[in-house]
Amino acid sequence: MKPKPKIIGLMAVKDEADLLPLVYPHVRGLVDYLYVYDDFSQDNTWELVKTSDYAIRGVDDVSRLEIPRPNYHHLLEKIKQDFEGEDVWVVLTMGDRFFLNKTPREIAEGAGPYNAVEGVQLDFLRHKYDPWTEENDPFPDYSNIRSICRWSRVDERCIVAFRLQPYLTYIGSKYPWPQRLHIQYGEVEQPLLSVDMPFLEHQGRRSPKGLMHRIASGQRGISKKHPEYNASSFQKIMETYDFLYNTNRIVPWIGPKSLETLVWLNNEVMEKSKKRYFYLGLEAALGLVGLPPR
Repeated sequence: MKPKPKIIGLMAVKDEADLLPLVYPHVRGLVDYLYVYDDFSQDNTWELVKTSDYAIRGVDDVSRLEIPRPNYHHLLEKIKQDFEGEDVWVVLTMGDRFFLNKTPREIAEGAGPYNAVEGVQLDFLRHKYDPWTEENDPFPDYSNIRSICRWSRVDERCIVAFRLQPYLTYIGSKYPWPQRLHIQYGEVEQPLLSVDMPFLEHQGRRSPKGLMHRIASGQRGISKKHPEYNASSFQKIMETYDFLYNTNRIVPWIGPKSLETLVWLNNEVMEKSKKRYFYLGLEAALGLVGLPPR
Protein backbone atom coordinates (compact mmCIF):
# COMPACT_ATOMS: atom_id res chain seq x y z
CA MET A 1 0.00 0.00 0.00
CA LYS A 2 1.29 3.41 -0.96
CA PRO A 3 2.03 5.51 2.15
CA LYS A 4 -0.12 8.56 2.74
CA PRO A 5 1.50 11.92 1.89
CA LYS A 6 2.72 14.10 4.69
CA ILE A 7 0.54 17.18 5.26
CA ILE A 8 2.56 20.25 6.20
CA GLY A 9 0.90 23.49 7.21
CA LEU A 10 2.55 26.73 6.10
CA MET A 11 1.65 29.68 8.32
CA ALA A 12 2.93 33.25 7.91
CA VAL A 13 1.74 35.48 10.74
CA LYS A 14 2.01 39.09 11.78
CA ASP A 15 0.31 40.57 14.84
CA GLU A 16 -2.26 37.79 15.11
CA ALA A 17 -2.14 37.34 18.89
CA ASP A 18 -5.82 38.18 19.26
CA LEU A 19 -6.94 35.25 17.09
CA LEU A 20 -4.09 32.73 17.35
CA PRO A 21 -5.35 31.18 20.62
CA LEU A 22 -8.35 30.00 18.58
CA VAL A 23 -6.83 29.44 15.14
CA TYR A 24 -3.49 27.86 16.09
CA PRO A 25 -4.91 24.75 17.87
CA HIS A 26 -7.44 24.35 15.05
CA VAL A 27 -4.72 24.29 12.37
CA ARG A 28 -2.16 22.37 14.43
CA GLY A 29 -4.60 19.52 14.93
CA LEU A 30 -5.24 19.16 11.19
CA VAL A 31 -1.68 18.85 9.84
CA ASP A 32 1.24 16.49 10.44
CA TYR A 33 3.76 19.32 10.76
CA LEU A 34 3.43 23.09 11.05
CA TYR A 35 6.03 25.57 9.77
CA VAL A 36 5.58 29.19 10.89
CA TYR A 37 7.17 32.48 9.88
CA ASP A 38 6.58 35.44 12.23
CA ASP A 39 6.88 38.49 10.01
CA PHE A 40 8.10 41.10 12.53
CA SER A 41 5.08 40.99 14.87
CA GLN A 42 4.86 43.72 17.48
CA ASP A 43 2.56 41.83 19.83
CA ASN A 44 3.14 38.45 21.51
CA THR A 45 2.49 36.39 18.36
CA TRP A 46 5.96 34.83 18.55
CA GLU A 47 5.30 33.43 22.01
CA LEU A 48 2.22 31.67 20.64
CA VAL A 49 3.86 30.05 17.61
CA LYS A 50 7.50 29.45 18.54
CA THR A 51 6.85 25.85 19.64
CA SER A 52 5.80 24.80 16.11
CA ASP A 53 7.71 22.04 14.34
CA TYR A 54 9.70 24.84 12.73
CA ALA A 55 9.37 28.53 13.55
CA ILE A 56 11.46 31.53 12.60
CA ARG A 57 11.16 35.28 13.08
CA GLY A 58 11.84 37.72 10.27
CA VAL A 59 14.51 39.39 12.41
CA ASP A 60 16.44 36.09 12.46
CA ASP A 61 16.14 35.40 8.72
CA VAL A 62 19.56 36.33 7.31
CA SER A 63 18.46 35.67 3.72
CA ARG A 64 15.38 37.88 3.96
CA LEU A 65 16.57 40.71 1.71
CA GLU A 66 17.46 38.26 -1.06
CA ILE A 67 13.98 36.72 -1.28
CA PRO A 68 10.92 38.44 -2.85
CA ARG A 69 8.39 36.87 -0.45
CA PRO A 70 10.64 35.72 2.39
CA ASN A 71 7.93 34.62 4.78
CA TYR A 72 6.60 31.86 2.51
CA HIS A 73 9.64 31.08 0.40
CA HIS A 74 11.95 30.65 3.37
CA LEU A 75 9.57 28.03 4.80
CA LEU A 76 9.16 26.25 1.46
CA GLU A 77 12.89 25.94 0.89
CA LYS A 78 13.25 24.68 4.46
CA ILE A 79 10.52 22.05 3.90
CA LYS A 80 12.29 20.89 0.73
CA GLN A 81 15.45 20.31 2.74
CA ASP A 82 13.72 18.57 5.64
CA PHE A 83 11.55 16.24 3.53
CA GLU A 84 13.75 15.51 0.53
CA GLY A 85 12.46 12.56 -1.46
CA GLU A 86 9.15 12.30 0.44
CA ASP A 87 5.60 12.80 -0.79
CA VAL A 88 4.55 16.12 0.72
CA TRP A 89 1.49 18.31 0.38
CA VAL A 90 1.85 21.89 1.54
CA VAL A 91 -1.29 23.51 2.90
CA LEU A 92 -1.43 27.30 3.11
CA THR A 93 -2.76 28.36 6.49
CA MET A 94 -2.99 31.75 8.17
CA GLY A 95 -3.18 33.06 11.70
CA ASP A 96 -6.74 34.20 11.06
CA ARG A 97 -8.23 31.45 8.88
CA PHE A 98 -10.24 28.32 9.75
CA PHE A 99 -10.91 25.29 7.56
CA LEU A 100 -14.64 24.75 7.16
CA ASN A 101 -15.91 21.84 5.09
CA LYS A 102 -12.68 19.93 4.36
CA THR A 103 -9.58 19.13 6.37
CA PRO A 104 -6.13 19.63 4.81
CA ARG A 105 -5.75 15.86 4.40
CA GLU A 106 -9.13 15.57 2.71
CA ILE A 107 -8.12 18.37 0.36
CA ALA A 108 -4.83 16.70 -0.56
CA GLU A 109 -6.13 13.16 -0.86
CA GLY A 110 -9.12 14.30 -2.89
CA ALA A 111 -6.97 16.06 -5.48
CA GLY A 112 -6.90 13.04 -7.79
CA PRO A 113 -4.58 13.69 -10.77
CA TYR A 114 -4.09 17.35 -9.82
CA ASN A 115 -1.03 18.65 -8.01
CA ALA A 116 -2.78 21.71 -6.56
CA VAL A 117 -6.26 22.48 -5.23
CA GLU A 118 -8.05 25.80 -5.37
CA GLY A 119 -10.36 26.87 -2.56
CA VAL A 120 -12.74 29.67 -1.67
CA GLN A 121 -12.07 32.16 1.10
CA LEU A 122 -15.08 33.59 2.91
CA ASP A 123 -14.37 36.97 4.44
CA PHE A 124 -16.33 37.26 7.68
CA LEU A 125 -17.39 40.53 9.29
CA ARG A 126 -17.87 40.71 13.03
CA HIS A 127 -21.16 42.31 13.79
CA LYS A 128 -22.85 41.91 17.15
CA TYR A 129 -25.50 44.59 17.08
CA ASP A 130 -27.37 46.81 14.68
CA PRO A 131 -26.40 49.55 14.49
CA TRP A 132 -22.80 48.79 15.40
CA THR A 133 -21.66 51.80 17.43
CA GLU A 134 -18.49 52.70 19.27
CA GLU A 135 -20.31 51.97 22.53
CA ASN A 136 -21.21 48.38 21.65
CA ASP A 137 -17.94 47.47 19.93
CA PRO A 138 -16.21 45.44 22.69
CA PHE A 139 -12.68 45.30 21.23
CA PRO A 140 -10.61 43.28 21.98
CA ASP A 141 -13.04 40.63 23.27
CA TYR A 142 -12.68 37.91 20.62
CA SER A 143 -13.26 34.88 22.86
CA ASN A 144 -16.57 34.07 21.17
CA ILE A 145 -15.56 35.30 17.73
CA ARG A 146 -17.17 32.53 15.70
CA SER A 147 -20.55 33.07 17.32
CA ILE A 148 -20.70 36.82 16.68
CA CYS A 149 -19.77 36.77 12.98
CA ARG A 150 -22.87 37.68 11.05
CA TRP A 151 -21.99 38.50 7.44
CA SER A 152 -19.50 37.12 4.98
CA ARG A 153 -18.67 37.50 1.34
CA VAL A 154 -16.76 35.45 -1.20
CA ASP A 155 -13.44 37.24 -0.88
CA GLU A 156 -11.24 35.32 -3.30
CA ARG A 157 -10.40 32.05 -5.00
CA CYS A 158 -6.87 30.87 -4.40
CA ILE A 159 -4.67 27.79 -4.20
CA VAL A 160 -4.90 26.36 -0.70
CA ALA A 161 -2.83 23.18 -1.08
CA PHE A 162 -0.23 21.83 -3.50
CA ARG A 163 2.16 18.92 -3.83
CA LEU A 164 5.72 19.99 -3.09
CA GLN A 165 7.77 20.26 -6.27
CA PRO A 166 11.38 19.46 -5.24
CA TYR A 167 12.83 20.35 -8.65
CA LEU A 168 11.41 23.90 -8.60
CA THR A 169 12.68 26.88 -6.67
CA TYR A 170 10.28 29.18 -4.90
CA ILE A 171 12.73 32.04 -4.40
CA GLY A 172 11.61 34.05 -7.42
CA SER A 173 7.96 33.06 -7.36
CA LYS A 174 5.30 35.75 -6.99
CA TYR A 175 3.12 33.46 -4.88
CA PRO A 176 3.83 30.76 -2.28
CA TRP A 177 3.51 28.06 -4.94
CA PRO A 178 5.37 27.36 -8.19
CA GLN A 179 4.05 28.14 -11.65
CA ARG A 180 2.60 25.57 -14.08
CA LEU A 181 0.60 23.66 -11.48
CA HIS A 182 -2.27 21.43 -12.60
CA ILE A 183 -5.05 22.95 -10.49
CA GLN A 184 -8.26 21.28 -9.40
CA TYR A 185 -11.27 23.62 -9.84
CA GLY A 186 -9.07 26.39 -11.24
CA GLU A 187 -8.71 25.47 -14.90
CA VAL A 188 -12.21 26.26 -16.15
CA GLU A 189 -12.85 29.78 -17.35
CA GLN A 190 -14.85 31.62 -14.67
CA PRO A 191 -16.00 28.43 -12.96
CA LEU A 192 -19.00 28.48 -10.65
CA LEU A 193 -18.64 27.69 -6.99
CA SER A 194 -19.28 24.12 -5.89
CA VAL A 195 -19.88 22.43 -2.53
CA ASP A 196 -17.01 20.11 -3.50
CA MET A 197 -14.47 22.94 -3.20
CA PRO A 198 -12.61 23.62 0.07
CA PHE A 199 -14.08 26.61 1.90
CA LEU A 200 -12.08 28.69 4.37
CA GLU A 201 -13.30 31.11 7.00
CA HIS A 202 -11.19 34.28 7.06
CA GLN A 203 -11.38 36.31 10.26
CA GLY A 204 -9.20 39.16 9.02
CA ARG A 205 -11.95 41.76 9.25
CA ARG A 206 -11.64 43.06 12.78
CA SER A 207 -14.22 45.23 14.48
CA PRO A 208 -13.95 48.97 13.75
CA LYS A 209 -12.22 49.65 17.07
CA GLY A 210 -9.88 46.74 16.44
CA LEU A 211 -8.97 48.06 13.00
CA MET A 212 -8.37 51.56 14.35
CA HIS A 213 -6.12 50.19 17.09
CA ARG A 214 -4.05 48.08 14.71
CA ILE A 215 -3.50 50.98 12.32
CA ALA A 216 -2.76 53.51 15.09
CA SER A 217 -0.26 51.15 16.74
CA GLY A 218 1.50 50.44 13.45
CA GLN A 219 0.71 46.74 13.63
CA ARG A 220 -0.90 46.57 10.21
CA GLY A 221 -1.68 48.88 7.32
CA ILE A 222 -4.78 49.00 5.17
CA SER A 223 -5.26 46.21 2.67
CA LYS A 224 -4.02 46.99 -0.84
CA LYS A 225 -7.14 45.27 -2.16
CA HIS A 226 -9.32 48.13 -0.98
CA PRO A 227 -7.59 51.48 -1.62
CA GLU A 228 -10.91 53.23 -0.97
CA TYR A 229 -10.75 52.13 2.65
CA ASN A 230 -10.96 55.18 4.93
CA ALA A 231 -9.99 54.37 8.52
CA SER A 232 -9.84 57.94 9.81
CA SER A 233 -12.81 57.43 12.14
CA PHE A 234 -15.23 54.82 13.41
CA GLN A 235 -17.95 56.17 11.12
CA LYS A 236 -15.72 56.06 8.03
CA ILE A 237 -14.85 52.44 8.74
CA MET A 238 -18.53 51.60 9.04
CA GLU A 239 -19.18 53.26 5.69
CA THR A 240 -16.53 51.04 4.12
CA TYR A 241 -17.99 47.96 5.79
CA ASP A 242 -21.35 48.90 4.32
CA PHE A 243 -19.79 49.33 0.88
CA LEU A 244 -18.03 45.96 1.02
CA TYR A 245 -20.68 43.81 2.68
CA ASN A 246 -24.16 45.27 2.68
CA THR A 247 -24.92 44.29 -0.91
CA ASN A 248 -23.29 40.89 -0.50
CA ARG A 249 -24.62 39.45 2.72
CA ILE A 250 -24.05 35.73 2.88
CA VAL A 251 -25.34 33.44 5.58
CA PRO A 252 -22.96 32.67 8.47
CA TRP A 253 -21.36 29.25 8.57
CA ILE A 254 -23.61 26.97 10.63
CA GLY A 255 -23.05 23.72 8.77
CA PRO A 256 -23.31 22.05 5.35
CA LYS A 257 -26.75 23.54 4.65
CA SER A 258 -25.43 27.10 4.86
CA LEU A 259 -22.70 26.19 2.37
CA GLU A 260 -25.27 24.84 -0.09
CA THR A 261 -27.24 28.08 0.24
CA LEU A 262 -24.13 30.20 -0.20
CA VAL A 263 -23.09 28.35 -3.36
CA TRP A 264 -26.60 28.58 -4.81
CA LEU A 265 -26.81 32.32 -4.14
CA ASN A 266 -23.39 33.03 -5.62
CA ASN A 267 -24.07 31.04 -8.80
CA GLU A 268 -27.62 32.28 -9.29
CA VAL A 269 -28.06 35.37 -11.47
CA MET A 270 -29.88 37.66 -9.09
CA GLU A 271 -29.98 41.42 -8.61
CA LYS A 272 -28.12 42.57 -5.51
CA SER A 273 -31.24 44.23 -4.15
CA LYS A 274 -33.09 40.92 -4.35
CA LYS A 275 -30.17 39.20 -2.66
CA ARG A 276 -30.35 41.59 0.25
CA TYR A 277 -34.01 40.83 0.85
CA PHE A 278 -33.29 37.11 0.59
CA TYR A 279 -30.49 37.32 3.14
CA LEU A 280 -32.60 39.37 5.53
CA GLY A 281 -35.39 36.82 5.39
CA LEU A 282 -32.94 33.97 5.80
CA GLU A 283 -31.28 35.64 8.79
CA ALA A 284 -34.69 35.96 10.43
CA ALA A 285 -35.23 32.23 9.92
CA LEU A 286 -31.78 31.50 11.33
CA GLY A 287 -32.98 32.88 14.63
CA LEU A 288 -34.07 29.32 15.26
CA VAL A 289 -30.42 28.26 15.65
CA GLY A 290 -29.67 30.79 18.35
CA LEU A 291 -27.89 33.57 16.47
CA PRO A 292 -28.31 36.95 18.19
CA PRO A 293 -30.73 39.27 16.36
CA ARG A 294 -29.38 42.12 14.28
